[in-house]
Amino acid sequence: MIPRGKVAELVATHEALAEDPAAAAVWIRRDEPTVWLVEVVPTLRDDDTPEEPIFFNPGVRFRFPLALIAGTRRTLEITLRANPELASGEVMLDRSGDARALVELASELAAA
Repeated sequence: MIPRGKVAELVATHEALAEDPAAAAVWIRRDEPTVWLVEVVPTLRDDDTPEEPIFFNPGVRFRFPLALIAGTRRTLEITLRANPELASGEVMLDRSGDARALVELASELAAA
C-alpha cells in the first residue's frame, strides 16, 4: 500500500511548482500499486479532447509509479463525463475549490 504521506508530499510539490502549479488534486484508485492523481492546473490550455493519463516515475524521492491526469477544470469536467470514476477518490488539495466540485460532479454522473 502506498503511504498517504508520500502522496501528500508529491501533491505539495506539484502545488509549489513555479510553472503550471496544481490548484487541486484528487487521489483515485488508491488500492493500486500506481499512484493515480487527477490535478487541476489552471494555467494549462483548455482541451476539448480528454487525454489519457501520463505514466512516469517522478524520481528517487517518490518511489512509486505515477499516472497523472492534469488539465483545467473545464477539461477535466469533459474527461469526467466520459469516465466519472476519475474523480472518485480522496481530495488531497483543494486550494481552488475545484477538487470538491469534480468529486461532486463524478458522484452525480455515477448516480445518473
